[in-house]
Amino acid sequence: AYYHPTGPLGDVFTALQDRDELLPVAVVGLGTGAAICYQQPGQPFTFYEIDPTVRRIAETPGYFTYLSDCSADRYDVVLGDGRLRLQSAPGGHYGLIVFDAFSSDAIPVHLLTRESLQIYARKLCDDGILAFHISNSHLNLEPVLRDLARDAGFACRVRHDQAVSRREQLLGKLGSTYVVIARQDAHLGRLATSPGWTTPVTGTQAVWTDDYSNLFRILTWRFVD
Repeated sequence: AYYHPTGPLGDVFTALQDRDELLPVAVVGLGTGAAICYQQPGQPFTFYEIDPTVRRIAETPGYFTYLSDCSADRYDVVLGDGRLRLQSAPGGHYGLIVFDAFSSDAIPVHLLTRESLQIYARKLCDDGILAFHISNSHLNLEPVLRDLARDAGFACRVRHDQAVSRREQLLGKLGSTYVVIARQDAHLGRLATSPGWTTPVTGTQAVWTDDYSNLFRILTWRFVD
């Protein structure tokens, strides 16, 4: 679905695998645990999940088997708010942090502020990558992330992968949109120059902070005749 290897997340993990070492990965938002399919043997994977029920469902093979069948090594699930729990992670630890908590109609705004980006940057290794899954029917989060990256002086790319072939649909793929952020273009590896990955050009006119956000500006308007 949103995690298909020919989609943006597949690109992100391919770029990570270009590195000479297996870097630890964090995923904020467990869901069904599908992201574990990208784990390499010997690669630490940590999921941050706020809802214990989601963990129970994801780890029950009668419902989903990604975690039981696809994990190439041990993984950890840390329960609690992703931003708060990430603060306890070692500094400079993760090579990649994936944020997959923005697809509903009620997004966690506190994960998309200047202060939260500062926390994430402290937990990334020097050439680490942040990947945000922002597929959403109601909100366009691309300008928010573009502004956050620009405010921090970081590199930013977006891929809108909506042209899904009939064959990919039959294999279960869904269109998705991801934004990646890193300290420098060079740290994005192949994502900096790969076709489909472009630099966001529009912003919200004001950087979101812990004291300011504006969902009204990023609503996706649909008008019915």
